[in-house]
Amino acid sequence: MTIFTSVSRKALLALALIGSIAVGAGALAHSPGGAHAMPAGADGAQGIVAHVNGMLEYVYTEAGATDAQKTQLAAITQQAQTDLAQIQNQGGDGHARIFGLLTQPTIDRSAVEAEYAAHMKVHEQVSKRTLQFLLDVAEALTPAQRKTLADHAAQHAAHAG
Repeated sequence: MTIFTSVSRKALLALALIGSIAVGAGALAHSPGGAHAMPAGADGAQGIVAHVNGMLEYVYTEAGATDAQKTQLAAITQQAQTDLAQIQNQGGDGHARIFGLLTQPTIDRSAVEAEYAAHMKVHEQVSKRTLQFLLDVAEALTPAQRKTLADHAAQHAAHAG
């Protein structure tokens, strides 16, 4: 008997899928003009959602997603986009506020550190919601479809890197 049970193998496959999507989306977000580059203006978590949605189009055509899966995935993607937009709007433009504080005649370290902490809190919320989105997508797909998507993401990440 091996160390890994079938449950452990499924967990590892799910983690590999999430990692492949995250790595692929991150790499492709920064590859200008690539076949799966982020749309203009799509950055951060919204860009990742847009990119994964584009990758799902590949699953729809190449892995035979059912109409029920397409409906479920559309709802998952729409909710993630809405949630991420709300989180990012709550955080405002933290970079600009930090830059503004750093360009003042007198540097207020406490204010910069407080703004940085608030900015990082928003990043943590975005990260958690993005992970929830990826898990929701993974659960909506069959193991074969997850493998197809992970292979596709890995292939494009290799070309982008």
